[in-house]
Amino acid sequence: MRKIDNWNDVQEGSQFKELKAGAYVCKIIKVEDFSDKEYIRVSFDINEGELKGYFAESASRLGEWPYAGRDIRSYKQNALPYFKAFITAVEKSNDGYKWNWNEQSLIGQTVVAVIGEEEYRALDGSISISTRVQEWRSLVALREGKIKVPTLKKLKQDVAETPYVPAVEEDEDTPF
Repeated sequence: MRKIDNWNDVQEGSQFKELKAGAYVCKIIKVEDFSDKEYIRVSFDINEGELKGYFAESASRLGEWPYAGRDIRSYKQNALPYFKAFITAVEKSNDGYKWNWNEQSLIGQTVVAVIGEEEYRALDGSISISTRVQEWRSLVALREGKIKVPTLKKLKQDVAETPYVPAVEEDEDTPF
């Protein structure tokens, strides 16, 4: 490695800004329809505030759009209420926009992503926290203070994590 001549003059960089649970005004960047599975995948980016461009910046570092900047909206019969809630939030957030059954018309529209945090078990066995969209709301709901940010979704105790304690039959002799 080459020695950096002005090493002592180089200022340390700050850590990347961390996405936390909250309501974020977002712009829809890309929409893909998976008609065989009856869902759309929506890629979005934060469009206002301190974290504006958060996912685009992450994508430039990672080489692909980050998982937390995407959401799946199923249009299967049992998921239609959630799909309709998403579409209604987009319509209410964009004056003059009316859903026309063309998923590409969603690109460029503004909507509020309510991001929640949830625990997961990392490959090394530790518990980590990820963020993902919990629901979509309108700008109207945001302005009126009607959005509740979800609390941390804790990881359920896994059976495999519980220490194994063998049961002792009542008629067996206890070995100690």
